[in-house]
Amino acid sequence: MNILLIICTSVLVIVIWMIVDHYRMKKVATERGNPNICEYARSFDYRNVDTKIMREVWNEVQLNLGSYNGKPFPVKSDDMFEETYSMHPDDLDDIYWSVADRLGIDTEKPESNPYFNKVTSVKNLVLFLHNQPRTSNA
Repeated sequence: MNILLIICTSVLVIVIWMIVDHYRMKKVATERGNPNICEYARSFDYRNVDTKIMREVWNEVQLNLGSYNGKPFPVKSDDMFEETYSMHPDDLDDIYWSVADRLGIDTEKPESNPYFNKVTSVKNLVLFLHNQPRTSNA
């Protein structure tokens, strides 16, 4: 009986946390208004950073975060994955692999990248991907 009580309590706590997080993200999305990729792009040195990477990261993060009030989440480059989005590192890995595969970015030897172990924000992810070499068939 105690096990059942522990399981039910754990499930209840998780559900409450998910509801609170949903409303927190909805509040952030509502305060920011409509998604604006132009504002996002201007936060980069877009003459020196691959705009395809910027666009794919924007799309993939939005896809991962979902929509609020029928609009995609308004991503900003200085958003922190853990603090702003409460994103699990596995979700960040999924975004990384998806963008890298789609754009033909080499995922070997990331240790030589100056942004290795520094990807905490959307901007750092873009710059990390930008500093990775391209695969030969890209």
